[in-house]
Amino acid sequence: MTVGENFADAALLKTESRVENADQFYGLSAECAVKSALVLLPAFSADSRLDESYRKHVNVLWNHINLQSLQRAYPSLVDLLDKNNPFEDWSVDQRYCADGYLSAQTMENHRNAARRLLGAVGLSGVRK
Repeated sequence: MTVGENFADAALLKTESRVENADQFYGLSAECAVKSALVLLPAFSADSRLDESYRKHVNVLWNHINLQSLQRAYPSLVDLLDKNNPFEDWSVDQRYCADGYLSAQTMENHRNAARRLLGAVGLSGVRK
């Protein structure tokens, strides 16, 4: 599944009021957006494989990245990652939570953050 597919599927789930599932896909699309940049830079990867230390979910990955190593290639991404982590309240484990666990506003905050990350790395949130 590509970054765009994750984001597009999240939007589809959102229209069906599947807040928790949509939120999971927004978090995963954000994570994939960041990793799509990291994997291209030697400070974070070797032979197009992301270093083991960056194989984390977005809620942890966000605060783990050396922004100086990203600055030249992805200044817009650095601007976003230098701010408060909007995924601190996101966890991949939330996929097991009951309906109603997350608010629509929380999902919307994650959607907006994921959309900005996609834009910062030059990706779209559409299925091809």
